[in-house]
Amino acid sequence: MKAGRQQITGRSLDLIVEIRHGDARHCINRDYLGIRGDLATPLLGAEFKAMFRVSRSRFQVLLEDIGASEIRFYQKKKNLDVDEQASLEAKLLLPIKTLAYGVPPDTFIDYFQMSPEYARECCRQFDIAVKKIYAQEYLRLPTSDDLRSILQLHRHVHQVDGLFGSLDCSHTIWKNCPKAWAGSYTGKPGSPSIILEAVVDYHMFFWHASYGYTGNIGDLNVLAQSPLLERMVDGSFHTLENEASVVPFKIGDQEFTKCFILTDGIYPKFSRFVKGVKEPITEEEKKYTAWQEGARKDVERAFGVLKCTWQFLDRPILKLKLSEVAMRTTCCIILHNMLTADRVMGDPRARYVPCASLDECPGVGAVQQPGDLAAVQGIANIANNPTHAAAGAAAAPANSGTGLQIGLRNAPPDLLQQVTRKDRFDELMDADEHVRLHQSLMNKFGS
Repeated sequence: MKAGRQQITGRSLDLIVEIRHGDARHCINRDYLGIRGDLATPLLGAEFKAMFRVSRSRFQVLLEDIGASEIRFYQKKKNLDVDEQASLEAKLLLPIKTLAYGVPPDTFIDYFQMSPEYARECCRQFDIAVKKIYAQEYLRLPTSDDLRSILQLHRHVHQVDGLFGSLDCSHTIWKNCPKAWAGSYTGKPGSPSIILEAVVDYHMFFWHASYGYTGNIGDLNVLAQSPLLERMVDGSFHTLENEASVVPFKIGDQEFTKCFILTDGIYPKFSRFVKGVKEPITEEEKKYTAWQEGARKDVERAFGVLKCTWQFLDRPILKLKLSEVAMRTTCCIILHNMLTADRVMGDPRARYVPCASLDECPGVGAVQQPGDLAAVQGIANIANNPTHAAAGAAAAPANSGTGLQIGLRNAPPDLLQQVTRKDRFDELMDADEHVRLHQSLMNKFGS
């Protein structure tokens, strides 16, 4: 086997060592991928998903898409023999395995035959490639078709109309947080942490994920800075509901014009938020709270599966730069949504349809290639904005087409936007609507 030559820098001396890329390629084929494409031959072929968390078919899609991309790092060098450069399989399997086990990149350099510096570069480039190729699909904001499908899924599973998803926050421990920032990032866990806010559906697909908030500010302050609240206030979420024709809907004999989200007790009494009774006394309150808490387990399950599958988020994060932490987290969320879509759709090339598990769901099985999707609003670059890192949820376009806007047609644009946002915020803060929604749900599930 021919060997490449890479420099490994130590504290006292520099060593030029032989990196045997050909041996690494042979071991990968022997253990996991199969020799000459024969999938029956790998020694650990059946354990591929357990080792790398992704299925063999999903890895093949990653291999094809990233290999066909224009990212220079993954292009073969023409002036080198094939055994003198790391294989594409090694460049992808190493970062996937480090995310799965939550360990530093140099943990597996012996098997994949890489220097520590090259292993770190593999992880960095993998995060960039996954975000560049798949963010538009797997960090998309819901379209009108998606919203109809989500509501249909929850109507079948949770037995209620108008339920968009479940909202909550989770902390990731940042072990190597700079000492100067430690006070700002130390909150509920007792160690410096970064907060992830998310809204998920029953299948645990992340429809909103906002990451990068300091660990000491609490869920309410996260919501105040969240793109989710921005979309509720600027009217874009209401516009989406109208485009999807999912409002108005009825719960019992009451009619509602806004979809709602399940939250825990710390969130405010917004007209779109549904909370359980803090201390249920009557039988009706107990039954309703049991339903609400059971349905809201969707987001708790999603955080659990996300961190269990990609232990990078469950173990203390060792990276120093917040931008790199954000990029790795983005990669984990994209991969999580990929696995969710694969589990529901059964085809790694099929676009995720939430109600695909239902017999009456239309449009199941539509195959989409990466990059073929129409432009989706709001894909945010969380690595370039680590202070307010938001994955898949960003400020939406200015509100348009409202009745108030027609009445203020000649008003200055700044004043028009302020009045429109105030009007939407007043709707969101409507305590009477909040009580009416809770009472309707209590009548439905408490009886």
